[in-house]
Amino acid sequence: MSPEPPVTPAPARHRIPGRRVVAVATATALSALGLALLPGDVADAVGVSGPCAIKATPGFGEGPTGPEYVSPEGRRKATMIMVDFPDIPARGAAADRAAFFSDYGERYLDRSSYGRYHLDLEPTRGWTRMPRGWSSYDIRRGITSEDMRAYVQDAIDAARARGTDFRDTDFVYVVADDNVPAQPTVSQANTFDSLHAGTRDIRAAALVFGRRADSPTWQRGNFVHEANHLYGLPDLYNVRNGASVEFAGGWDTMSMAGISDLMGWHKWKFGWLADRQVECVSRPGTSTHTLKPVGSRDGANIAVVKTGPSTAVVAEARTRTGLDARICTEGVLVYTVDSRVETGRGPVRVVDATPRSKGGSACADHSPAELAELGDAPFRAGGGHTFANGVRVAVTDGPEKPGGSWTVRVTRPR
Repeated sequence: MSPEPPVTPAPARHRIPGRRVVAVATATALSALGLALLPGDVADAVGVSGPCAIKATPGFGEGPTGPEYVSPEGRRKATMIMVDFPDIPARGAAADRAAFFSDYGERYLDRSSYGRYHLDLEPTRGWTRMPRGWSSYDIRRGITSEDMRAYVQDAIDAARARGTDFRDTDFVYVVADDNVPAQPTVSQANTFDSLHAGTRDIRAAALVFGRRADSPTWQRGNFVHEANHLYGLPDLYNVRNGASVEFAGGWDTMSMAGISDLMGWHKWKFGWLADRQVECVSRPGTSTHTLKPVGSRDGANIAVVKTGPSTAVVAEARTRTGLDARICTEGVLVYTVDSRVETGRGPVRVVDATPRSKGGSACADHSPAELAELGDAPFRAGGGHTFANGVRVAVTDGPEKPGGSWTVRVTRPR
């Protein structure tokens, strides 16, 4: 297992600029592949299986992951095409720029997956000059799938002309130098019917940007965020409210990149948690569950209550362990999942144990305000929440030692 990514003490305020909009793969492209999933289709899906599985939906979503996405299990290879432009030549070394992202990205994914997934990031040698000037590509937030495809294909063609071999590549990153005038908000990911790389067809790509003045935490976290889209995860921030993180706070890198681990539900989707590590509640009654923290080095346990064909309630322990070392409050995080809700519109919603607290004494210095508000969302021993449908999650015991397990009692009515 690779070393854990370095964790630095949290600054007095976490002010991370706005988010990015992902160009979602078009239904036409997926239909051409014969890969589009209809609601309820779970054939060839990864994770989220058994009696607590919920329905799949087309595109980025919270149901089982379909075959149009890269499966983040075992060992995969991503080629990092390091690009510059005739009108904006790179000013730094390509190897340094690549290492800025890859050192963090490889270790994050290795630790978050409990060693079940390793991404080999292989950068091109030196800078690959794009055939057209930066301004001619019109790269921006919300770029069309067609324009993104043309940009990525140009990068692949230019890299092949310089000797890059794509035969073992599962997907590509196209990474610009930090002198290109594009914030990380412009970064985006997409799947395609095919991108031609000689004898290899590549069906997934991510664009990565970030200026020298932008937060390194934000840039590196966004690098992982984009890969997670290629594995099928949706955005958890609110695209209709200025990319607010009001739905999930800082509890998943798909909400706010770079400050925490993934939620346990997403690890189950990826196959990083086996079905035996998911304590499923699919029948009426009361049951007790021991939750090993999501950030543990050797795996976790989560509790899932299926509440409908497309919905579930999840309880998981979050402690200052591993990639969660910077969270400001420990306890049991409770949230809802709804696979019918589109990316960026709240498919996951965290239940706040202390509503209107503004983060309390532990999290009040976090920014923006909604990050602080949900910073102290986990429930402590003696706390709990009852949903409108009668499902109740109550925390009965905390850990005996730091990083230890929490115990919950779950009631599912008839």
